[in-house]
Amino acid sequence: MTDIVYLNGELLAKKDAKISVLDRGFLFADGIYEVIPVYNSTPFRLKQHLDRLSYCLKQLNIINPHSDIEWKNIIRTLIERNGGGHLSIYLQVTRGVSNDRNQVIDEVMTPTVMLLASPLLVNEESIETASATLLEDIRWQHCDIKSIALLGNIMLRNKAQQLGCDEAILHRDNLVTEGSTSNVFMVKFREVYTPPQNQLILGGITRDVIIELAEESGLKVHQENITVDDLLSADEVWISSSSREISPITQIDGKIIGSGQVGPVANVLHSEFQAFKKTLIN
Repeated sequence: MTDIVYLNGELLAKKDAKISVLDRGFLFADGIYEVIPVYNSTPFRLKQHLDRLSYCLKQLNIINPHSDIEWKNIIRTLIERNGGGHLSIYLQVTRGVSNDRNQVIDEVMTPTVMLLASPLLVNEESIETASATLLEDIRWQHCDIKSIALLGNIMLRNKAQQLGCDEAILHRDNLVTEGSTSNVFMVKFREVYTPPQNQLILGGITRDVIIELAEESGLKVHQENITVDDLLSADEVWISSSSREISPITQIDGKIIGSGQVGPVANVLHSEFQAFKKTLIN
């Protein structure tokens, strides 16, 4: 069972956890979140997740309510109270509770901190494929901030689902940015390409691991602009995220990518990723 949540210093059953109607996260989506995979009760790349959390809070001028050591203790306790094993930890920090509904930030607030756990399905043996559709990136200009304001992502992901696809791959001015819930990679002539990390994408922790593993495997990695035509003519396309890890895209809007099967580079990096995880959790 994953019924225990952490809310502002207390461990509570989900049904008993309550926030104020004047919390700015509830009113304005004024907050930051992180999703941390946990394998065999061990958080994956926790330092990098906490570094990104700190960066995003700083961008919004929200005081980080805890030190890294305090965050680690909270997360460890939450893992233990929810039975350990393979979990996904959702961590959210909002600016806090205001005296009134006012968009102007004219008071000092204590951030609201909430963490919850959910089961994480792990399939280490096989690699799961997915389909995608290309959609215009309608989101704001600071996608590098992991904001809880996810309405644009929700609209795009649900549009993809309505079209019978697993994910939406987004583009601005004919340049690929990322997926609605993932980062995007492609392979051409056994070289790996991914859009550059800037304010138009959220630099994923899993994205960073894949780049490291690819370079260690002797693959050339290009972090540069990818056009829609580049993507559609690629030998392989994958998406990556904390929950998906590496998920090859076999078709985009009905067009078969490469052979229509999991490509050789994806297979190699999937195996490398699983081996890398085991070095951290054993």
